[in-house]
Amino acid sequence: MRQAQKRSTPNNLQFAVLGLVSNRPDGVHGYKLTDELKALSDDFWETNFGRVYRVLDSLQTDGLVAGSEEQQDNRPTRNVFRITQHGRQTLDDWLLSPVSDSPKPLRDEMSLKLLFLGPERVNEITELVTRQREIYMRKLSELAVRRRKLEAAGMESRVVELVMDGVEMRVRSDLAWLDHIGRKVFFEFLDPTRPAK
Repeated sequence: MRQAQKRSTPNNLQFAVLGLVSNRPDGVHGYKLTDELKALSDDFWETNFGRVYRVLDSLQTDGLVAGSEEQQDNRPTRNVFRITQHGRQTLDDWLLSPVSDSPKPLRDEMSLKLLFLGPERVNEITELVTRQREIYMRKLSELAVRRRKLEAAGMESRVVELVMDGVEMRVRSDLAWLDHIGRKVFFEFLDPTRPAK
């Protein structure tokens, strides 16, 4: 008897492919996906046709996309992929969840989410930014507590201080970017007649 395969949690590259497939209700083939992914994500990943097909195979195994053969005039058949209902729900769940409960640089994943949410989903973008901002504010509070603990333990050396400064600066940088997104969403998506500040 064949044992059921356990579904894996997609990674960011898989979500990028899933998002691109979701934008093509009539289906999309691997070569086209590879071109689109390169244009979209050259800053994030090195992509090639073989890697995209491995991702598509994984998504198909997990039931997130369905592939079918398509006949072409005077050319070999090609596989065309469409997102499944399960894939659409999985993508939506990911798009609307905070990037991280344990802040790390969030630009790659947040950028990806913003690309696939799109300007027509202003309320979801605003909610995502608000929830992510709360997580980062908590992180700043935790960093302040950690600084005091390090000082109390006699570890307030210049090097420790510089390391803590670096962590805090990264969190504040991501907070500033989230605030920038919030302003842009408000001024440009909700009221396109008003100039962004």
